Amino acid sequence: MPEHLLNIKEVAAYLGVSEEEVKRLVDMGEMPAYKIGDSFLRFRKEQVDAVKSEISDVEKVDPARVAVKLDSKGHPTHPFTDLERDVKKREPAVRQYDYTFAEKIQDFIHYNDFYIASAAIVAILLFIILRS
Repeated sequence: MPEHLLNIKEVAAYLGVSEEEVKRLVDMGEMPAYKIGDSFLRFRKEQVDAVKSEISDVEKVDPARVAVKLDSKGHPTHPFTDLERDVKKREPAVRQYDYTFAEKIQDFIHYNDFYIASAAIVAILLFIILRS
């Protein structure tokens, strides 16, 4: 059975942050993500768990750092911002996963199976109609 990858909405709900915050984490390199079709981000559950445990470890050490802070314009910043920087300092290597060609094909088929099946049915029907 193919592995279930989480989408942005599921990760945001799991971590208790907004979808924009999840995208920001990905842009900063704090959370590994996989692009499908150059636009849809997907996440592996075990990698999201690792990020969540790193954040919770820092929260246990210094709960005062989780308090809402203001940026230079006086807008509240997200409480995980400083925590993410600490995680990045402790773990300098960016976790990266290189997709193999077979995995790319497998993901393509997994996320486009309906369209592939529909195209096959249409092709078969066209063949039967044109053959008659």
